Amino acid sequence: MAAPKEVAEPHKELRFTRAGQAQTFIVAAAVAFAFTLLLAITWLMGHPDFSWWMPLIPLAIAAFMVRLASRCARHAYLILTPLGIEIFPLIKPEKNLNLVYWTQLEDAEFDQELETLKLHYNEDKTAGAVLSLKPILPKKRPLLKKAIEGRLTQKA
Repeated sequence: MAAPKEVAEPHKELRFTRAGQAQTFIVAAAVAFAFTLLLAITWLMGHPDFSWWMPLIPLAIAAFMVRLASRCARHAYLILTPLGIEIFPLIKPEKNLNLVYWTQLEDAEFDQELETLKLHYNEDKTAGAVLSLKPILPKKRPLLKKAIEGRLTQKA
């Protein structure tokens, strides 16, 4: 698995990972692994309806979930840099990266529960981007809100 690249000036950026999603995938992997153990023990006890290959299916699912969880916890979802906000999607982030420059932004709007971020490109609020903040851990969301609002007030 590719590691995140070294940052030239790490003190000038804030990274927010998908750690909230990673927790869900780890729990799903644990459940799949428990089901693997259940199937393996049932097969080893000689149950006639179970075959040797049956535990391999939930084991493969558990391995996939662990890999996905490690990717979510390790790689960034949002990076606030001096240039703007870098948005990394879950699938093919190196190709589908979206960079929103601070000069493009007119306003940023958070909902009450800090689960949605709306980036507005114009004063009429008709153009922009809508981001779900659910992948970010709930205790990190107020930091994101403070950082974005602070940067936008500094711009004004």
